[in-house]
Amino acid sequence: MSRTIKYMRLLFCFFLSFSVYSYPDFDARGNRTENYLELQGKASIRLNRMYYKPGEDVIVEFTVRNYGNEPMRIFPTGLHLKSYQFLITDENDESLLPKEQVFLEDEKLKRRNKVVNLVGDNVKEVIIHKGESFTKRINLSEYYNFESGKKYYVTGFFYPNYLEDSSVFLRTENNSIFVIEQKKPEIVPRKFESFETTKLELTPEEVVHLFLAAEMKKNWENYFKYLHLPEFIYAYPKFSKEYAVAEPDYQTLVLEEFRKYLMDSVSGKLTYYKIIKREQVTENLARVTVYIERELNRYPSKYEYTYTLKRKEEAFGNFWKIASVIVKVRR
Repeated sequence: MSRTIKYMRLLFCFFLSFSVYSYPDFDARGNRTENYLELQGKASIRLNRMYYKPGEDVIVEFTVRNYGNEPMRIFPTGLHLKSYQFLITDENDESLLPKEQVFLEDEKLKRRNKVVNLVGDNVKEVIIHKGESFTKRINLSEYYNFESGKKYYVTGFFYPNYLEDSSVFLRTENNSIFVIEQKKPEIVPRKFESFETTKLELTPEEVVHLFLAAEMKKNWENYFKYLHLPEFIYAYPKFSKEYAVAEPDYQTLVLEEFRKYLMDSVSGKLTYYKIIKREQVTENLARVTVYIERELNRYPSKYEYTYTLKRKEEAFGNFWKIASVIVKVRR
């Protein structure tokens, strides 16, 4: 009985090892090799950035690395989405299907000196030694249609010899996330009549008055019109540190959070304001001091705000915008 059990165990191990090395161990020239990919190979993917504008190329780097001591041989094919395959899902967990046209092969683009395997398939033999890696750059935009305003999750699957055996593959150890930014509507410039070019310029005091009036009425569209947010954010340490060290794409997200913070009126509801004085520092720099009263949880408080304004060039004439603020508590 014990011999039978031992025999069954040996038979099970034999079939198990056979399934692990299920595709042929011959290279493109017919030489016998041994495949170590399942034992010591690992795959990973990396995107060149996280945020993309609609229509931009989404480039992914697909890397296979040898973490063992023995050389590995892989046979990636030149066919589309065969050796390198992807599972792409959106924020609603819906899978994205490739474009149909990528599976149509153009016979005119085939090269006469292509590399083929023993049966004439278009393949490439790659030997990866200890500590080395092989990286393939793939433009996902050529194979998938991405919608603006959506977030996508990418997982890769590498097939070392897809044409010989498509059942053997490596799943990437990581997945990547990227966002297609919302497409901005086209802004068509207005056609002004000749008399409109002589539009009068707002003074710094008027800009501050319109700015505070917009806050009292919660007219946030006009409120942010008089702010230069990329400079104004530095008056708030809670956001300025993160914004200063952030990448350009991430800075947009920080500014959006800053907008929400200003609209939440965390410092209290504005109930009264009075412009006290104006100081003209230079031709394009001015300071306006304002007495302000706020109410938070039915508790009134008094402040003195000093706004720094800079003149910004617009389509017609110059326009003052608030670039910074200093707040003092008054008793």
